Amino acid sequence: MAKQWYVIHTMSGFEEKVKSSIQERAKTKGLEDKISRILIPTEKIIEVKGKKRKNQKRSFILVIF
Repeated sequence: MAKQWYVIHTMSGFEEKVKSSIQERAKTKGLEDKISRILIPTEKIIEVKGKKRKNQKRSFILVIF
């Protein structure tokens, strides 16, 4: 059976908390064997406002079933 994947958008800074929440819920419902991986890919962004450069990270959660 082909794997399905889902992207979950969260508030900035809460990615790890959401990941652990998904893992806990899957465990309590007996579904932890259904989830292959939970990834938090991150990309670095340089944002320029006026003449100031600001380094930021953008991330999201990817759940693979």
